[in-house]
Amino acid sequence: MLTKFIETMRQRISRPLQYYADICVRCGACVEACHFYVASGNPAHIPAYRMMLVKKLLQQGGNGRGILDWYRETGRIDDQTVTEIRHALWECTGCRRCAVFCPFHLDTGLLVNTGRYALLQEGLGMEMTAEIGNAELSKGEIVDALKEFYVEQVRELEGRLREEWGVPDLRIPVDQAGARVLYVPVVGEHAIIPLAKIFHAAKENWTLSLFTATNHSYFVGDIPKAKQVAHWIVDEARRLGVQVIAYAECGHATRTLLQYFDHWFGEELAGIQRMSVVQLVAQYLAEGRIRVRPGTFTMPLTYHDPCNLGRNAGIYEEPRALIRAVATDFRELTPGRELNWCCGGGGGMIAEPDMLEVRIKAGRPKVEQIQRTGARVVVTACENCKTQLADLSERYGLGWEIKGAVDIVADALVM
Repeated sequence: MLTKFIETMRQRISRPLQYYADICVRCGACVEACHFYVASGNPAHIPAYRMMLVKKLLQQGGNGRGILDWYRETGRIDDQTVTEIRHALWECTGCRRCAVFCPFHLDTGLLVNTGRYALLQEGLGMEMTAEIGNAELSKGEIVDALKEFYVEQVRELEGRLREEWGVPDLRIPVDQAGARVLYVPVVGEHAIIPLAKIFHAAKENWTLSLFTATNHSYFVGDIPKAKQVAHWIVDEARRLGVQVIAYAECGHATRTLLQYFDHWFGEELAGIQRMSVVQLVAQYLAEGRIRVRPGTFTMPLTYHDPCNLGRNAGIYEEPRALIRAVATDFRELTPGRELNWCCGGGGGMIAEPDMLEVRIKAGRPKVEQIQRTGARVVVTACENCKTQLADLSERYGLGWEIKGAVDIVADALVM
């Protein structure tokens, strides 16, 4: 039982992860930091307990005669152990709030990332998320066959927007060599429309990527596949000769762009700047390249810092600059910024229908946090956060309007 999991974990354990396993003293500082544990009371959701479970499995096979065998977390692997390890590794969003509270800043996300991949080898895990990751990987191999259909769909959208907005010269360029900005969206028109409007107003020389920013292989810890999915975009950027890669409002994707690409691709990125579209639009606003109508939003409004944009990538000020430019009643969450509660929708859970009840329950601390502000509009800058917040609003009957940070700018834009 769990033989493949143990074998895979032993093969993939890194020096930082080994350090984490050795240094955790189970002080309990992480306990109340986890939204899953606060909502569920399940010990498997405690980051330190999660580490203990994995150690117990990895230390199987001790002979009982070693000088440190008294410390080993040995024990019989039964159905309860399997259930606990599944809860521990899949019911985690990788928000890393626990790392902020940990006196040693131990990163439970590293353990979860490695452990999820190992569990998949046992057939225990988010199979749908893994399959979406496989599809994202395969797209790079058949993108030329898909290109004509994709361009046709974009042209239809372009024509519709020209008519709706009364802007006959609006363009949504695709695969345009020499563009300054390569915009990599998430799936859906909603990720293209507001940026098409903003890019037009800013007179930006841009092009739409043939790929999407999402990287589901990252969610399941399959780093070689995650790297290859990202490499299709790097190849595209180099082929088109762009100066900037701008990712859509997507937390996990933006984190890979800003924190993993250097390690993965090194010199291949020479001369190419990487940023979130939130940063890019804030730059337009600061430089006067776009104008907005102040006071467009008068209802009480708050901002949810996506964990991967805020706590994990340090993007705090730019979305707030966008909000203050268009809203009159902005109310900060408490606690906020690096201490902000995760909404409960990250870690690939949105892609798994079976995880709906788990994430709804895990989002309860976020619900209570937002309710305390009295906000009627909730702004965020991550696709998964938008979906989760909308689901929370519907389930708890809250009537929130969920908006993206770039959406509110597009709504207030002076064309």
